[in-house]
Amino acid sequence: MRALAIRIFRIFAIALLAYVAIAWAYQSGRLWLGYTIAVAILSAWLGFSLLRIGKTARARREARWEEAIFDGLKRTRVIHEVQRAIKKLTPVRQRSRVEHAKLSILLAELLDAQGDYPEAMAAVDSLALDALPPLEAGLVRHTRAVTHLRGGDAPGALRALAARALSGDRELDQRLTLLEAYAQIEAGQIEQGLHTADEIARQQGIDASVVTEARVVRAAALDALGRREEALVMLAALGRDALAPLSELGHPRVRSLAQTVLDGFAG
Repeated sequence: MRALAIRIFRIFAIALLAYVAIAWAYQSGRLWLGYTIAVAILSAWLGFSLLRIGKTARARREARWEEAIFDGLKRTRVIHEVQRAIKKLTPVRQRSRVEHAKLSILLAELLDAQGDYPEAMAAVDSLALDALPPLEAGLVRHTRAVTHLRGGDAPGALRALAARALSGDRELDQRLTLLEAYAQIEAGQIEQGLHTADEIARQQGIDASVVTEARVVRAAALDALGRREEALVMLAALGRDALAPLSELGHPRVRSLAQTVLDGFAG
């Protein structure tokens, strides 16, 4: 009801402006100018409205696409839709580069959820990081590392995270560091990865979700060291709600651990 009232008020305000312009021009003996101003006002309002509607439609479409990451029944169709949207942005120009990167990240996440790891890697590995703003470059690195880790390619994940600059987002940078720690663990540098995860967990003002992620990395390190029972206990402390997505979308070692804990809960 409030949105409708605001919309009606805007229409009334635009109409009033157009009327005032025509009335002023009539009094000045330049009626043509009044009509010109009125048309310009109405055209500007129509253009702004269409732009706003377009942005709202895109936001709803992208929200629907993101939901398909967790909905296997919709995922194949959405993958094709995202691929078509990316194709429309090809060849990539500077003004569309960020949008192209965002859609490529989304496509990689969808393909990854589908279990098509080579295609997920390919969706983001070809993106030029130096042409992107720091935040978007950080997001691409994150997706690259995740897809390589989920595909069992720890060295590829380490290459994706090498020589990176700060993204400007503290939480994203922490998650990139944790991904690097996990990749180190899977690459055999277990103690180094464990140390990195512990360092992140001890930082001040850290988001609770980052702390949880650090604990997951620590559990992976314990498992890699042959201390599986300790790893399971650590993951069990996170609770069922945190373990369910890990058992489906976590990295291979973490998926196995999370599923083992969930099976224990069910038993």
